[in-house]
Amino acid sequence: MVITKKSMRFLTTWLFICLLPILSACSDGLSQLERIKSRGTLRIALIATPPLYFPDESLIKGYDYEIIASYAESIGADLEIIHANTIREIITKLKQGKAHVGIAGNSPDYPDENIIGSTSYEKDEWYVIGNRKNILPKSVDDITPSTVIVAKGSKPALVLSHLIREYPSLYWLELPNGNNRQVLQQVNKNTFKLSVISADVYRYYRYLFPEVKIAFTLAKQYHSRWLSYKSDDTSLSNSIEKFINNYKQSGKLEQRYNTYYRHLNVFNYTDSLHYLRLIKERLPQYSPYFKKAAMDNEFDERFLAAISYQESHWDNEAVSHTGVRGLMMLTRDTAKRVGVKNRLDPEQSIMGGAKYLNILKASLPEKIKEPDRSWMSLAAYNVGLGHLEDARILTESLGDNPNLWIDVEKHLPKLSQEEWHQKTKYGYARGHEPVEFVRRIRRYYDILRLYQQEEILEKLDQPLELNKVRITSPAI
Repeated sequence: MVITKKSMRFLTTWLFICLLPILSACSDGLSQLERIKSRGTLRIALIATPPLYFPDESLIKGYDYEIIASYAESIGADLEIIHANTIREIITKLKQGKAHVGIAGNSPDYPDENIIGSTSYEKDEWYVIGNRKNILPKSVDDITPSTVIVAKGSKPALVLSHLIREYPSLYWLELPNGNNRQVLQQVNKNTFKLSVISADVYRYYRYLFPEVKIAFTLAKQYHSRWLSYKSDDTSLSNSIEKFINNYKQSGKLEQRYNTYYRHLNVFNYTDSLHYLRLIKERLPQYSPYFKKAAMDNEFDERFLAAISYQESHWDNEAVSHTGVRGLMMLTRDTAKRVGVKNRLDPEQSIMGGAKYLNILKASLPEKIKEPDRSWMSLAAYNVGLGHLEDARILTESLGDNPNLWIDVEKHLPKLSQEEWHQKTKYGYARGHEPVEFVRRIRRYYDILRLYQQEEILEKLDQPLELNKVRITSPAI
């Protein structure tokens, strides 16, 4: 065989890329972990969509992101985020040495012996989904060939490639240069018939794409692991193993999971459609007021908008049977306290509600940190500071943390039970109401962030190339 200069250059370049992670690890005599600590930066490649990561400035940053952020803090490093659309892109970044760790959420093992996974920190289901207007299959055997479509190189494509072992006649379509969000959007429009999605992603995006429905659950669950490039230097992987095991044993992982998923345990199709319609039709006229109130009181404007939707559905003339009124449903006493003269005036109501919430937030002990501080402020907005403090005292007396909303919300309902409220300073309260109040607002807040994020990401997406869709079996 004759080796030309051109082929030699190609082979040299390919070999350099393959050896880059190894060469860089040997250049200064330090272990990989020591080098990361020395430089103070941990580079992570991740799929930048909820719930892994929320790529905006908000109260919460993402379930998987916060876990690795805790790890980075434990080794004294800052995070450098490298966005990726698919798991294939993550693998490429790891092989090129551009990322130390890859995060893709729960998925099968990637078919590359040079990519290793950490110990698992989560396990979840996968669904076959379709549009609720259609008759959907009940098992893999019921799927008509080439009616399932996924983004090329994505986690759903990887899941299907593993299914082929049990269902060799399974054929699907792969969308080039696409991503999971685009596929979900097309299923929601009924352009695509079926797709595959992990349960954690579905829990969030079903509110943004309410026409998407679960057809059935796949038999196998998959683990969430951090991915890295295989190397003789195991300093980083050993450090990660130790951290994840300690994180699970400490109970912090369970707390983090509940923070991101507990408020999403209810889905109301009609309410979701109504909310999305009002985001388009009614919210824009009040957005300038929410923005100004947010700036004046250091809140996320979407957070204030979510509160207002829960209170009045953005109806400035709303009046309850108890006499609270306006967009933020202020009582007469609260309105007087924050200088609102006309509770039905949209600007006054929003500014007054934000000001009152800020007063409540400032009244909480400094040891309560975000996002718990905001959730407890919401609870106080609903039930009052006194009853919230009673619940915090009760929480501590029962061995839980009074500074974590996840613990306080467990005990707030006890304020409606005589055996508990008779021991408190402020007595009886309908303690289940602030719990539900906070959960609803958090859902509305998440949906609004997803909605606005989608508007931004749609402009960055590459156009769908439906003419280049290819039948695949197996994938990847």
